Amino acid sequence: MGEVATMEHRHLSLDEQLAQDISKAVVKAMRETFNVNVVPAEYEIGEGMVSLVGDVSGVIGMVQTRLEGTLALCLTFETIRDILPQVIGKSISVTHEMAVDAVGEITNMIFGQIKADLGARGYALRLGIPCVVTGKGHFVSHFHRGRYMIVPFQLDGQLFQVYVALHLDDGKTR
Repeated sequence: MGEVATMEHRHLSLDEQLAQDISKAVVKAMRETFNVNVVPAEYEIGEGMVSLVGDVSGVIGMVQTRLEGTLALCLTFETIRDILPQVIGKSISVTHEMAVDAVGEITNMIFGQIKADLGARGYALRLGIPCVVTGKGHFVSHFHRGRYMIVPFQLDGQLFQVYVALHLDDGKTR
């Protein structure tokens, strides 16, 4: 019982293991869904506000006891247009609505896998309902007080990113 209680109080952190979990989930989801191989690049960790540029982004909130976070998958429309025909057929033109639906689904798959991997290691993490933000060259700006991690991926020379921001409420009055 003591071990279970301890596990429930472990807080997720931005580290090599999380970067590996993200990479594993993205590679698996992209291969299984679109039959494409993506290559993770070196992750970076920073602090403060960051703006991610993309055309279609899946965003989902994460909550753990005293921890809040955001996960975002940011892609260009070009990337979605190139991979979606693997699923819908090469003769069908990819519409804006199709791209939005695809990013919503792949976001669910990726973050579901990350949640399962973290749960297996004892992290009691809840994920919110994802939303998709669209617009040519839009910015996903995260205003939070914590640190962030960006894990970039390459797909046939195109870059896309997974972003994670975490804030731990230390219980101190501001």
